[in-house]
Amino acid sequence: MLFEKPHKCNSSTADLIFDEACLDISNHLQESIRISGQYNECDGCEFETLAVIDGKTNTSILVNTRYSLHVNYTYNNVTCEHDKLFYEHYRYGWNLTENCSRIEIKEQADSAYLPILTAFIVLFAFGTLWYMVKCVYKCTKNNDIWNKYIFRYARTENDQGSPLDGSSLVIERPPTIRKHPHRIKSLDVFRGLCISIMIFVNYGGGRYWFFRHSVWNGLTVADLVFPWFVWIMGLSLTVSLGNRLRRAVPRRQLFMSVVQRSLLLIFIGIILNSNDIRTQTLASLRFPGVLQRLGLTYLIVGVIEVAFAKRTTTVNEFGRLAFLEDILIAIPQWIVMLTFILIHTLITFLVEVPGCGRGYMGPGGLHDLGHHVNCTGGAAGYIDRLVFGAHMYSRPTCRVLYETTLNYDPEGILGTLTACFLMYLGVQAGHILLTYSNVNTRIIRWNIWGCVMGLIGGALCGFSKNGGLIPINKNLWSLSFVLVVGGLAFLIQAYLFLLVDIMRKWGGRPLFYPGMNSLILYIGHVLLKGTFPFAWLPTSQTHGAYLYMNLWSMALWVAISIYLYKRNTFFSI
Repeated sequence: MLFEKPHKCNSSTADLIFDEACLDISNHLQESIRISGQYNECDGCEFETLAVIDGKTNTSILVNTRYSLHVNYTYNNVTCEHDKLFYEHYRYGWNLTENCSRIEIKEQADSAYLPILTAFIVLFAFGTLWYMVKCVYKCTKNNDIWNKYIFRYARTENDQGSPLDGSSLVIERPPTIRKHPHRIKSLDVFRGLCISIMIFVNYGGGRYWFFRHSVWNGLTVADLVFPWFVWIMGLSLTVSLGNRLRRAVPRRQLFMSVVQRSLLLIFIGIILNSNDIRTQTLASLRFPGVLQRLGLTYLIVGVIEVAFAKRTTTVNEFGRLAFLEDILIAIPQWIVMLTFILIHTLITFLVEVPGCGRGYMGPGGLHDLGHHVNCTGGAAGYIDRLVFGAHMYSRPTCRVLYETTLNYDPEGILGTLTACFLMYLGVQAGHILLTYSNVNTRIIRWNIWGCVMGLIGGALCGFSKNGGLIPINKNLWSLSFVLVVGGLAFLIQAYLFLLVDIMRKWGGRPLFYPGMNSLILYIGHVLLKGTFPFAWLPTSQTHGAYLYMNLWSMALWVAISIYLYKRNTFFSI
């Protein structure tokens, strides 16, 4: 189960890597015992045989520490079972007796989360020291102390002469950094946060489960960043479009701009998908992808906004309903978006998928006791396989745990409808920003939208991982998923807007820099993934080794973004 070398624990000095532990089982009974088990993450899966142990013998099995494991055996018609989350590199012992003994710890190891704590302390200390030095310099740069002590040597050199006397001294002025007075700095900070986390998790995220995409249902840190990008793109679209509409730019020109940008994103995305063309053929080149989804959703939402967005609104246009002005100015757009949601829901639950029935939203394979083996993704997966054939993602996150065999693409066709809705939630955030000039009104409304969206999404999934009418699922981009991540985006933007743009308690550095060049950082980190100095083969297969390497890779890209910013180099389409 999940392992290439399941028998490595037979050695007393097993060479364990990350997410591995050993369970020594000693059968004190006279007869043979069958040990069955299944990881709790594998929802609706049958128990599998882990080992068959003869009477009065021992064995050892390798277990995964990423998920809790349910193990059991039956003796004299009595079932002994345990549900346990094993710790990395620990060695456990389990005695099989008539009394159902507990699983005990035999050998302990360092916590797998200690590297995270260490990295956090180091980064926090470095950041604190940096801001302290910067603050001291700003507070004292005009003080006599600097002139009296720090610059005395420079003046002495000037007075006494230097080896360079007689020659002209040319001082190159650094390039003047272009200011962007009308940009919403908090939005760049939010974008920078997303691209930084995306680089970190795409490079491995230290191999921690919460820095990797969910197996199927659920929500991890890795599941958040791309949807947040979609939301941010919607807000940016509204701000940019609003400014151009007020300048009386023709709608045809705006339409062509949206189409051009969308097609470029899609084209670049397909090129990036061919980055590992040496290991695949054109017949299996993946068509969907991250930039493709961004481009397609931007095209759809952008065209709708260009067609229906008002150039200006008159005073008291909505009378007593003025408190809903940010919604009422976009009634046609909201009708289209709600229609998208209706279509998505009807297709998901009513389309008859051959061999799978209606309304199935699971991963297939072992799920649901194996009754839907070839139904990965339900209607969404079925439509994509009909349209794209082999031109899909071949390594879905559910493949290993659920033992699925079908291709499934998380950036497929059906999920584009909910992605458009998520982008339009960002557009709505932009409408609030442009409609209301009062800071408190903006922040309150963003918080209300965030809480309401989160509550609706939670209600749809029954506030549980695998329950409810529509579980939270990034692979499907389910309605509950886009509502929850959209709600979080509203809340984060409200907090950053207050902190960065209004109170100015934080300048947004260093996240501001990657936010100004997010596209080139995304393209670069994909093209250079797995190459030095961004990656290498660690000497030890541990979380710590991978964590520090992946943090280093992320820091390098942040440094590159700082360099580009200082050189006035910005890439956009």
